[in-house]
Amino acid sequence: MNSLKQDQLKYGKSAAFHEAAHYILCIAQEIPVRELGLRIDSKGNGRSHIYCRESGKEIKSEIDKQEIEKSIVLLFAGYLGQLKFFPELKDMRDVADAAIKEDLNQIDALLSDMYPNKPEGWYKAKGILQTESDRLIKSNWSAIKALANALWDQPWKPQVQVPPIDTGWSDDKKEKSMNARDVAAILREFGLSPIIRADV
Repeated sequence: MNSLKQDQLKYGKSAAFHEAAHYILCIAQEIPVRELGLRIDSKGNGRSHIYCRESGKEIKSEIDKQEIEKSIVLLFAGYLGQLKFFPELKDMRDVADAAIKEDLNQIDALLSDMYPNKPEGWYKAKGILQTESDRLIKSNWSAIKALANALWDQPWKPQVQVPPIDTGWSDDKKEKSMNARDVAAILREFGLSPIIRADV
């Protein structure tokens, strides 16, 4: 197998690490996850069915601020986990930008809810939360690796219909997926227990 094909294969698998990192940091921060679990397609796209604060909501309490911070930490996790598995991604600028664009847009919007007009505190908070995400990635790497490998080992199957909130995640016709119960079984040995919420 030539190096280009190896990179293409590893990039495809890195999508499993991207979604697994989102999912594990959600669990590690005691944020509920959705029963649909996580999925990837054959083009390097993926979706973690997790709960993440939406931008644009009024901040009324310290709990709201904590929710924003935890959401930013788990949003950073996807690319950081993907990069830890596939360091060459940083040299693939167009691919790397696509991999993190949606997450970065959400991160910036959430930061702007706390720090309108991007004052100095906006940039400081972004750096602190990225560092915290990286710390949690490293401390939970064994669990992330186990989940990503389990997802990648799933067979390719036709994509299933997902709720409206998740539509548009892929233009492919096949996927690998795991539901939250399957994820919970894998994570038991790592002392991680997801709080699973039904999809409605």
